[in-house]
Amino acid sequence: MKKVLGLVCFVIGLCIAFGACSSTETYADKLKKERKNIARFINENNITVRSDYPASGVFAENEFFRDPATGVYIHVIDSGNGVRANAAKRSVINVRCNDALLLPSDTVAGNNIAGFQPIQFTYGIVATYTGVNSANMHDYVLLSAGIVAPLKFVGENARVSLIVPFAQGSTYQGSSFQALYYPMLHYTRIINN
Repeated sequence: MKKVLGLVCFVIGLCIAFGACSSTETYADKLKKERKNIARFINENNITVRSDYPASGVFAENEFFRDPATGVYIHVIDSGNGVRANAAKRSVINVRCNDALLLPSDTVAGNNIAGFQPIQFTYGIVATYTGVNSANMHDYVLLSAGIVAPLKFVGENARVSLIVPFAQGSTYQGSSFQALYYPMLHYTRIINN
């Protein structure tokens, strides 16, 4: 199984490498294209973007806060039970994800993943935010610094929607140069050491 997964990853890597060689699109062009795709998604879904996090922590329907530090768009559905993650204590975070949508397409990146084991990472250890060394394909596609951004504002059992630009995205996003929309992430458990 590991050999098959390794072979699949190798083939994907070759495709990306050869695709990159033939592309005349620069990184700046890809960023510009992504911004347009995010803006189109926001417009099509009647999303209002705030530049400040609401003091009450309550979001109106279709209202997102754009975190200036990360560029991640955050909509808090439920802020959780008050148990907060602590980067200094290296909190272990479990998060479940329903489907995720690659922007601009309607391609579902995490088809039927709600039943899978939660994605797990250690808050404060950036190396755990990537799925590079994971045998789990969902980690490769979904695990990113972007899904960590809301932890500054919410706690355990929180539910959020996110738009994650590729610069803060998963390993897959970094290779496809596409933003990812998470209709709902659920931070199911926070273990403070």
